[in-house]
Amino acid sequence: MRHNHDQAQAAKQQPERQRGSQGSTQRTNQSPRNNSSNNNSGNKNSGSPSQPQPVKSDDSANHANHDQNQAAIDGWQIDYFEGFDSSIKQTKWVQYGWGDPAVGHGCMGVMSQRNSFTQDGKLVIRTQHENGQWSTGGAGSGDVFTASRGRWEIRAKFPKAKGVGYAFLLWPKDEGWPPEVDFAEGRVNGPRIEATYHWDPDNKQKQAFLDNHDMHGWHTYGVIVEKDYMIFTLDGKEWGRINHPDVTDKQMFLGVQAGAMDPNGINKHTETVDGSVPNPLTPAVADIEVDYVAHYVRK
Repeated sequence: MRHNHDQAQAAKQQPERQRGSQGSTQRTNQSPRNNSSNNNSGNKNSGSPSQPQPVKSDDSANHANHDQNQAAIDGWQIDYFEGFDSSIKQTKWVQYGWGDPAVGHGCMGVMSQRNSFTQDGKLVIRTQHENGQWSTGGAGSGDVFTASRGRWEIRAKFPKAKGVGYAFLLWPKDEGWPPEVDFAEGRVNGPRIEATYHWDPDNKQKQAFLDNHDMHGWHTYGVIVEKDYMIFTLDGKEWGRINHPDVTDKQMFLGVQAGAMDPNGINKHTETVDGSVPNPLTPAVADIEVDYVAHYVRK
């Protein structure tokens, strides 16, 4: 996944904390992560991708508002859980998009803090078109929780919207990139899900791929990060693995982001928004909904 490093550096030159557009206090060095994921990314692969495996739907319940007990996993202990039952300010999650900067890297429009909020016990990341412009959102746990390795889970569902991209990722607390772990990334319509581990200053990468034909149902997307491998999971089941002799032990936080892909941009060879504007396949408002985020350590 590519990021706007110039924007990140500019943000670090701002005063340490700024008042956000929804009244929440944001740390400006946690700048928005820009989504340039695509569904035809073999040219990014520096390792052998895993073969897509059959996907089993999340049969536990086809609805949101799971509590911490329902997020329990045998052999693991939850050390962080956020169910988004309060305002985003109260959760202390950072809203990306202070100052409405351009999303960039193949996405149209701007990143705005107003496009990340909580509603009905869910975190909502909105991509929308209004007044002739696309805008999108993102949010991260960096101000409230980071972890070195362990297991992350995010329970989410996606809208039906051609050309809208998303990423669930781990980003270093110290903002020193790489490393980066994109454990679910692609287009909200799927079916392709990509997972990528980035390391070393020259951005070495390994990837894994999965086809999920039920992107619009509730599922848990996860990653287990150990010292010499990482495992990618869907509904608690392993679907891909990357082996590496020295996986990062940096403190990382979880981020969620989205973007409307530009048919005339650098990723025009991938799935984009037809005609650059809302249409029968891409609504004017497309919401990614997140039920909960949890981190676990082994018992």
